[in-house]
Amino acid sequence: MKNLIKISDIAFIGSGISTSFSLLNFLNLLEKNTTIKKKIDITIIEKYSEFNTGIPYGKRSGFSTLLITSLRNFLPEPELSLFIDWLNINKNWLLEEMKAEGGTLTEKWIIDHAEAIENGEWEELFIPRRFFGCYINEKIKNKVAHLKHKADVNFLQGTAIDLVQKNDVYNISLKSGEYVLSKKVVLSVGSLPTRKLYKDQNIVKREGLMLVNTPYNPSVNKNLKKINAFLRKRPKDEITNVLIVGANASALEMLYKLNDNAENKSRPINYVFLSTLGRAPDAYIDYERKETFKPINLLSLENEKELTAKTIADAAFKDIDLSDAIQLGAASTVEKISAAFGNLLSKLSEEELANFACNYGNQIGQKQRCAGVHYSDTIKWLKSLNRFEHIAGRFIDLIKIKNKPEYQLQFLNTHTQEEEIHHKNFHLVINCIGGKTLNSKKLSPLIKNVLEKEYGVPNASNIGFKVNKNLETLKDLHVMGPLLAGNVINNAPVWHVEHCGRIIWISKLLSEILHNNLSSKAEYVDPKNEDISFLDKETSELEVITDKKNWDACVKQSNNYDFYHTYGYHNIAKYSNEQPILLKYTTKDFIIALPLLIRTINGCDEYKDATSAYGYVGPIVTGNIPSDFDNSEFVEKITGYFKSNNIISVFGRLNPYIDFQKDILKGFGKTILQGKVVNIDLNQNPDVLRANYRSRLKTHLNKARKHCVIKTGDSKACVDKFIELYYENMDRVNAKKSYYFSKEYFHKLAENDSFKTTIVSAIHNETNEVIASSMFISVGSIVHYHLSGSKTKYLDLMPTKLLIDEMRLKAANEGFTFFNLGGGLGGRDDDSLFDFKSSFSKDFKDFYLWKLVIDQEACDQLTKEKGIVQETDFFPSYRSLDEIKY
Repeated sequence: MKNLIKISDIAFIGSGISTSFSLLNFLNLLEKNTTIKKKIDITIIEKYSEFNTGIPYGKRSGFSTLLITSLRNFLPEPELSLFIDWLNINKNWLLEEMKAEGGTLTEKWIIDHAEAIENGEWEELFIPRRFFGCYINEKIKNKVAHLKHKADVNFLQGTAIDLVQKNDVYNISLKSGEYVLSKKVVLSVGSLPTRKLYKDQNIVKREGLMLVNTPYNPSVNKNLKKINAFLRKRPKDEITNVLIVGANASALEMLYKLNDNAENKSRPINYVFLSTLGRAPDAYIDYERKETFKPINLLSLENEKELTAKTIADAAFKDIDLSDAIQLGAASTVEKISAAFGNLLSKLSEEELANFACNYGNQIGQKQRCAGVHYSDTIKWLKSLNRFEHIAGRFIDLIKIKNKPEYQLQFLNTHTQEEEIHHKNFHLVINCIGGKTLNSKKLSPLIKNVLEKEYGVPNASNIGFKVNKNLETLKDLHVMGPLLAGNVINNAPVWHVEHCGRIIWISKLLSEILHNNLSSKAEYVDPKNEDISFLDKETSELEVITDKKNWDACVKQSNNYDFYHTYGYHNIAKYSNEQPILLKYTTKDFIIALPLLIRTINGCDEYKDATSAYGYVGPIVTGNIPSDFDNSEFVEKITGYFKSNNIISVFGRLNPYIDFQKDILKGFGKTILQGKVVNIDLNQNPDVLRANYRSRLKTHLNKARKHCVIKTGDSKACVDKFIELYYENMDRVNAKKSYYFSKEYFHKLAENDSFKTTIVSAIHNETNEVIASSMFISVGSIVHYHLSGSKTKYLDLMPTKLLIDEMRLKAANEGFTFFNLGGGLGGRDDDSLFDFKSSFSKDFKDFYLWKLVIDQEACDQLTKEKGIVQETDFFPSYRSLDEIKY
């Protein structure tokens, strides 16, 4: 059964740079528009957990892979200047990240360019692509936040698998079984999937062989770790032969990154490139000969009145051959040759422009590839050691030698057009061959369905769809990014839409089209009021919520929710590999809402798992749930969601203050008593509560009150002081790294409007120092003691005890019912932390954990793959060797 999770005005499928610039430009236009009164709802659907950057500029490429062009050629103005200003402000932490991730070549890059960076001279540098990703991600977030009164932009992680268009509304089906409705759709999924070699797997391992089919899945760094582990197992005295198929940016990056590792530079490794042309992109500019070079064949066509695409392309090929003959590389000739044929394109008819875009643009581009000297120097160094070879040919197969764990390359020689077997035996193969075409058999379900429904028709390039002047393949179905290849846009042939300058140009056109279409309608039709009777009208019993508006609306209906259940807290508490969701199960009598964080699993692309946010979460209820509640249908629906999303286990922490959680989860995995938490019943007389304090606690409180005064506040200065003391506290107790929450985490807690955060501080009377500070969070009828910190030299005063007692009095005066001090470390009730808290009260509440295995076989396999052989109480067991966050 499908579940509607969003209704939008515009939905972008894909969240790379093409979407990011289209969104930014659209929001800029919307900001200036005073005629559109309704709030525009925009949904960004992305199958990976990272938004706004795509593969090239995100975490999957990492902080030490470099641009293929200089920054000047990468970005046009005014974006170039804006980016440089941002780089000058953020360069210190960016370089730290780069250095931490990279190796010897990265360190050399930083040293070589230190002076230019210090002087803000970035234009000629080939910087890490990730720098630009961080910039654009920040820019998107700031713009979305700034325009939240005019546009509701929702980022939804999910894999779109189908489109259905009816009654001017698109139904976007997701792999999870949910769907999104939208009046307009922008197909911005990036390049077509990678063509795989030898076997249809991301990584192929055989005895004596490792093949990496998709270097960026899940990320370059993760694949490099696997590659380096493979190389370490190779006999030290034996030569390792590495085959890299392709000679594009990806191929250069992989060669560079392998040699960025000092271990690999010292190993006996030979590298072979296999590419159709048999040459790598050029980096060395001969400035003297560049000035005298003339593309004579192209220039000879300037006075011709009628030209064809083929005529221009043939002349370009001749000029490229001419430059090859005099050994003048592409880096020295690309500007003049490109300018020469670019001037001639204006003489072509629209039909011939399309012919050029589909059949010749990419061919010329492949012969004119350029790169930075950092990449070319790596090849030059390897050549000097006789450890690099580049052959011209096309990959056919890997042939296993009989009775030996050795593999040879079978390829088609470009020059002879004959099949050959390379003389080397290869041990490591890396596929950088490029993407599939639209007539490939194995495409993504979404593209396959678009083709089968004829919602999109390939143009002659076979890597892009035919679009009209509004960049549509169908009414209100727009295309953006690499799938625009092979089109004529604003009288310009487009054959490659991966260059940032071209993306920025086309994104401005698309944003104007989207904006003008909305503005031209006096009464813009809201899809929320549209007749969607063609969809499955059966009542949805399970809804997956990921946006703040619907999440908060659902949670606030409940009379027993806690701040741990709010969207605001989940958005703050999540880690980078986690996506907050709210599972809403509805019956005619009641609603059960279960918040979770969906996590990726290190080293595993196929599966995910789920956990609750840090604290006390679990399900909440709206309405009257019967005492004899049968949870079988609830379990069936939730399990169905987990299975359809490859979620193999769930770990949760239940809330000691919410009744019926264990009954809701009865028989659904295991609920295990972990320990107790300490509660102070604020309904009791304050004097009675204090009378029940331990006598030693009363002594400590009296002493602290003599030396301290109390201050309550939530200003930025209060938060900053709290952070300072909290970090000092963590240093003192040698806390795990995961307890060092970021500064942003604390400030967001203080600023959140879904709950109230109060900071209470103790100030020493004589020194006027803030010697301790505690953070309390409240919502509904309950106050939580969240975190605290204190100065080491004042520990004898026990100031934190005083802060808790002050908050007890304040909370009681404000009408709260419960004051939760929490339990011991890890939820236990047998350590010094619990003993400290229990000195305030003996009102204990049971604290339970929820452990659920959905796919036992997958869990066991992951445990085995991670080398965990001993039984462990840690859940899930395959995470027992990972850094424990909680």
